[in-house]
Amino acid sequence: MSDYTIRPFRQSDRDSLLACFNLVFGENNPEFRPRTAEEWSWAFEQNPAGQRIWVADCDGEVVAQYAGYPYRVRCDGELVTFSQILDSFAHPDHRRGLKRPGLFVQTGLDYLEATTGPGKDVVTFGWPIEEANRLGERYFNYEVVRTQLLLGRPVGEGPTDPLGLASESLKVEQQERVTDEVDALYERCSQGWGASVIRDSTYLNWRYLDNPFFEYRVFGARDASGTLRGLFVARTGDWLTPDVGLLMDWLVPYDDHDAADVLHEAFLASSRADGAQSLVTLFPEWCHWFGHFQSWLWTAYPSDLLTVGRQAHRWDMDYLRENWWYQLGETDLV
Repeated sequence: MSDYTIRPFRQSDRDSLLACFNLVFGENNPEFRPRTAEEWSWAFEQNPAGQRIWVADCDGEVVAQYAGYPYRVRCDGELVTFSQILDSFAHPDHRRGLKRPGLFVQTGLDYLEATTGPGKDVVTFGWPIEEANRLGERYFNYEVVRTQLLLGRPVGEGPTDPLGLASESLKVEQQERVTDEVDALYERCSQGWGASVIRDSTYLNWRYLDNPFFEYRVFGARDASGTLRGLFVARTGDWLTPDVGLLMDWLVPYDDHDAADVLHEAFLASSRADGAQSLVTLFPEWCHWFGHFQSWLWTAYPSDLLTVGRQAHRWDMDYLRENWWYQLGETDLV
């Protein structure tokens, strides 16, 4: 019987952790590309909300991990932290370690005990595959927020230059960096949101423009006075189908129809320029944009994606189902 120590991550664990991660996720997956130290550093060291990693150590080697991305969230006016569980695993030779409930589960239980609750992460959430969700329901008190509907449409014919689109009062620009002016835009957008990740420049630059995994583009609409009236984040890639235009983040006030129209057309144009054949995004079903996008010929269709959560304070899944604003950017899928 091996001896295991379950504990917080130490910087000296990184090489062993990466080796174990690449072995586990590369198992029987010929398309797997090993994660690099740069990618790991972006995800965990550079995250502006902090670091959440628990590991199982066996004879000085990392053989299991339970980890998350913390997010700074405004929830009913309070500043709190949510954490997305992801990148969790156990080495195949150690999965039966500790017998019941097993090394993976015990690492997760220790992580959740240490990191969740009042004054810590008040909600943990994720988008688990079926097997992980079964474990989560059995051992970690996962509950389903919703089975996610997606929105999709063909890209269609039309302009291919997003910067050439404008209204009488607005022009479209691509933003190489997001500046602090987005703070005021987030405040205007979030008036109807009970809970949302704080979409300030620190978060948006880290999540998208500094991301080493994918190349995202940020487009904004600015009026004659110089005010940023809305923005979106997009990329084109293979997800669900090849060559799909992904609308990752949509930050437009509900009542600014002029900004919404010009930015939607800019998203179509940028996707056409990238060679996208179809488009996909998601919104919470309670929000204005879920219906409004359908007036732009987007269709709602079912998926097998489960949004799940774990309550660690007073905000339960019923509350999140009707009040939590999230986008594709809060997933680890794209």
